[in-house]
Amino acid sequence: MVEDIAGREAHDRSRLFSTIRAFLPYPDQIHTITPLGDGNINATYLVTFTRRPSLVVQRLNGAVFPDPVSVVRNVALVTSYLGERRSAGAGRCHCYRFPEAVELRDGRSWYEDQSGSVWRCLSYLDNTVSRPCVTGADQALEAGRLLGCFHALLQGFDSSALADPLPGFHDLSAYKRAYLNSVADHRRSQTSEFLYCLRMIEARLDTDTLGQCMAPPQVPQRVIHGDPKCDNFLFDRASGQPLSLIDLDTVSHGLLAVDIGDCLRSFCNPAGEKARAEVGFDMQICEGLLEGYFQSFEPNRTERELFYHGVRLLTYELGLRFFTDHLNGDRYFKITRDGENLQRAWVQFKLLESIEAQRSAIEKAAGIG
Repeated sequence: MVEDIAGREAHDRSRLFSTIRAFLPYPDQIHTITPLGDGNINATYLVTFTRRPSLVVQRLNGAVFPDPVSVVRNVALVTSYLGERRSAGAGRCHCYRFPEAVELRDGRSWYEDQSGSVWRCLSYLDNTVSRPCVTGADQALEAGRLLGCFHALLQGFDSSALADPLPGFHDLSAYKRAYLNSVADHRRSQTSEFLYCLRMIEARLDTDTLGQCMAPPQVPQRVIHGDPKCDNFLFDRASGQPLSLIDLDTVSHGLLAVDIGDCLRSFCNPAGEKARAEVGFDMQICEGLLEGYFQSFEPNRTERELFYHGVRLLTYELGLRFFTDHLNGDRYFKITRDGENLQRAWVQFKLLESIEAQRSAIEKAAGIG
């Protein structure tokens, strides 16, 4: 069932004022409150004031995050660390900007309203815009530099301070089990799109997970973003250059191949995740993004050997998740129309076909071909 988005936003708006007053006991006059972004999970709003800088105010989805407070803490810790490293002038990474968490008087970075929902406030990076895709290899190269800087800046971060934001996130085995539990009893119409997705899933159910693809010596675990898709990058509105990597709710301890895989999956599909036109994996964008990434960060060869598996498996994983959610009646990803999650799954599986056909080229771009 399609969620009553307008009704939910009206309800959120009534709670936004109490949230803003909690973070800003004597706020300047509020000028506008508008929904921000096109995310599938949280409710996000841009709040502008007459005389003070704008803020991003966000209600975390408690149905998705089992411990929203831990997620807010994670983001506050990481953004604070990134800000400190950037201020210290960390080489080429000094040019990037990251949001800052606003704190309550008692030092907390979250506010819990009367209904139990968890809210937070972040600084707004003005004169920036998100994009569903990049315009070419040059812009992809700059985005790759930014992702490389994100990993480089966080090398010294104590990841033991981070809670697990989403237990089971990127657990392909668990997503396969969820699919198998849902597919037998579904009541969805078996359209041509549906049957295509079903064939793509079933043909790959025995595929290895990313962990099973690891070759000795053991691949190092690092602090990763977890969801570095294109619309989680902010671009300068005037120049088009990438300036920030946002939406750090999934930041955690993991494999670089997860971030590289998800980043390539998103950037290298110029048609976008909502496409109905021809979908394919663009090798020029892939080459540009990895070239920029290697200019900022140098993963070892064992890590680079996993990059192809990362983009292949992250694409399969997301398609599987979209399709399973379609089977389950669209309980997880927000939709605006019936069948939207099926369309999203179809796009990912079309992209997966193109990725698998270009394995040698992807591995060459990763420096192992």
